[in-house]
Amino acid sequence: MPYRRLPTTDKARMRALESALKKATRKSSDKLAISIPMIEELKSVKSKFENMLTHYEINIKIQSERNQDYKTAMENARMYVSHFIQVLYLTSERGEINGGIKYYELKDFEGKVPPLNTEEEILYWGKKVVEGEQKRIQSGGSAIYNPSIAMVKIKIEDFNDAAIFQNNLRKNTSRSFDKMRDIRKATNEFIGKLWSEIEGNTNIEDVKIKRQILQEYGMVYIFRKSEIKKLPPKEFAKEIQRDLVFDFG
Repeated sequence: MPYRRLPTTDKARMRALESALKKATRKSSDKLAISIPMIEELKSVKSKFENMLTHYEINIKIQSERNQDYKTAMENARMYVSHFIQVLYLTSERGEINGGIKYYELKDFEGKVPPLNTEEEILYWGKKVVEGEQKRIQSGGSAIYNPSIAMVKIKIEDFNDAAIFQNNLRKNTSRSFDKMRDIRKATNEFIGKLWSEIEGNTNIEDVKIKRQILQEYGMVYIFRKSEIKKLPPKEFAKEIQRDLVFDFG
């Protein structure tokens, strides 16, 4: 006998719920294998799952779309911080800032730009060069231009805003993911209960005919490999195709 398999994807869950509800709306209650209370629960479960899935997909879409803005702001901030530090080193080498390198906490890097690979590193060194330049100017030093510290500060602030916004989007998506994980489990538990009721209310002796009727309700039966090999060629091909659809659909 083939075994019953619960959905493994969100599309498969929606398909199972929709198939059962579609069957319930087409058959008269005396011929239906689903009880009225179960139909009402089916409608509620389907509505909750569909709404949560839509919310989850929207969060993923927004995060993905705004991720490009985040990356652009990150690259601009990295470039301006890096260029400012390089210009700082050159002016120091020419003796134009008279040892002012001490204000930026860069002496340990021996003329090299510190790592600017992560969000934290860019924001950290952006803050250090802005504070360092302000202290050096307050001590009587001349401002560095091309890029000016004002432009560096703007790029750092833009990136910081983008980072905060993107982090909030990640949190929203993470919360939605956790809720989806819970509702997937609850939905599968309901589908299992629904299918058990349908099976119990379908009193047909012929196993093949019974399975065909149950599949109309959205139930999925999978043949074991040893069972598939014993099927006639046409039914063999049909079961292989069905298995692929429910595995990857």
